[in-house]
Amino acid sequence: MDYWSLRDMEQSTLTAEVIETLNLPEYPKLDDLVSAVETKYGKRLVFEEGTVDILGEGVTGQWIDTYSHGIVRYLRGPQVWIMHVVLHELSHILLGHKGKPLDGLIAGSFFSGIGKRNGVSWMCRAVDVPLDEAEAAAENLAFGLARVLHATPMKHTTKAERVFGL
Repeated sequence: MDYWSLRDMEQSTLTAEVIETLNLPEYPKLDDLVSAVETKYGKRLVFEEGTVDILGEGVTGQWIDTYSHGIVRYLRGPQVWIMHVVLHELSHILLGHKGKPLDGLIAGSFFSGIGKRNGVSWMCRAVDVPLDEAEAAAENLAFGLARVLHATPMKHTTKAERVFGL
């Protein structure tokens, strides 16, 4: 088995394990998922639309950990794309990724002062594991969460419905 196949298998196992710990209902809605993440996180989450000026060039989403709550920011776009960005940021939370302290990430910048005054303690970016591995794991989990959210009940069909394609 090559490295990439092994890595994909490990990520799939991690995704299944994390989803299992959420104890979601059989056909969860986004609210169910957010509640489960908040329970694991231990804080409420606030969702905000961001701009390129706020997020930075090339950044589509961001998780900011404050003392009292978490902020998940996403860039405006099609609804399905926003959903994926949000699921990706929720995945960082669920995977326990930690960021650098705000001052260590952007010391002396304008936002550093603003953030500290507003109680921001961490700009969360996965620095406890290599960035590419953390991002790959968050992407994999985001897709797993999307599959769970879009699951639909199996419909029993009668023989007549099968024969006539109904």
